[in-house]
Amino acid sequence: MHAPDFLDLLIMGSILIFGGYAFLWAVPAVFILAILALNDIKRIEFIDQQLAKDVKQLHSRLDYQLSYKIVNRFTLYCVSYPLIRYRQTSHSWKFKSFMWLNFLGFWSLILAIIFSYLSEYLNIPI
Repeated sequence: MHAPDFLDLLIMGSILIFGGYAFLWAVPAVFILAILALNDIKRIEFIDQQLAKDVKQLHSRLDYQLSYKIVNRFTLYCVSYPLIRYRQTSHSWKFKSFMWLNFLGFWSLILAIIFSYLSEYLNIPI
């Protein structure tokens, strides 16, 4: 076993930070996605009005109400939120904080997976 160098510590620390936040975020995220997908359609319609590029085109087909499309659309909104937040017309701090926390949650999950594979590829023991 070798002594950990800076790269090992950086990757292990990144996995710990991103993985920890993703783990803490995952429990409420399951409930958020279930509420969005299975509850009243007005919640996702509000998010669509705030962040969609063309709401009329999106709502022109009835399949936009299917639960898997709602979850997929919300996930894409969260992952790309900093790039599409200029479309937002609401100045509600609750909506902004909700989207930022979900943005951080999804990206923490993505980065934790990337760093885990990177540590496995570089043979860094965790």
